[in-house]
Amino acid sequence: MQKHELKARVDGQIDEGKRELDVMKAKAAAATGDAKIAYGEHVSTLQKQYDELKIKAATAWDAADGKWDDVSRDIASAWDDWTDRAQKAWEDRSK
Repeated sequence: MQKHELKARVDGQIDEGKRELDVMKAKAAAATGDAKIAYGEHVSTLQKQYDELKIKAATAWDAADGKWDDVSRDIASAWDDWTDRAQKAWEDRSK
């Protein structure tokens, strides 16, 4: 994948991730009792991972061309993993 293609994909995932986190935060705030605590912990964990991935993505764009293939696979995999975790957390809390 070319650098500009991955950057466009990751930028889209960053925007989508922020929207998902905002919805999860609102649901956590509306929950009560143990569900509020558990949901809040999930959202906090996902927020931390999201912030770390945003930093990782920002530094990836400066990667030397010789390392681009490794960097692109790493960043794409990291975002895919985060998206899967966010979706699972959403599904678990939506039941």
